[in-house]
Amino acid sequence: MHQLQVSEDALKVKLRKDDPHYAELELAHRRLDDQLMRYELHVYLSPEDEQVRRELQKKKLALKDQMAVLLRKQAALAN
Repeated sequence: MHQLQVSEDALKVKLRKDDPHYAELELAHRRLDDQLMRYELHVYLSPEDEQVRRELQKKKLALKDQMAVLLRKQAALAN
């Protein structure tokens, strides 16, 4: 496995343990991913469902961005 990936995974484990906010963000991200998967199973989505799917994607991306900020901060502290 690539060294950078190992370090990132270790940082994520540390954040999950030490930062309740990060753990909450990660859980919310996982829940949104589960909700999105339900929409992905459909061949056709109504316009309303498509709108909900897009909103879920935006929320999921925002959570991912927040987690990335925390991860970068943790990486900076580790160096």
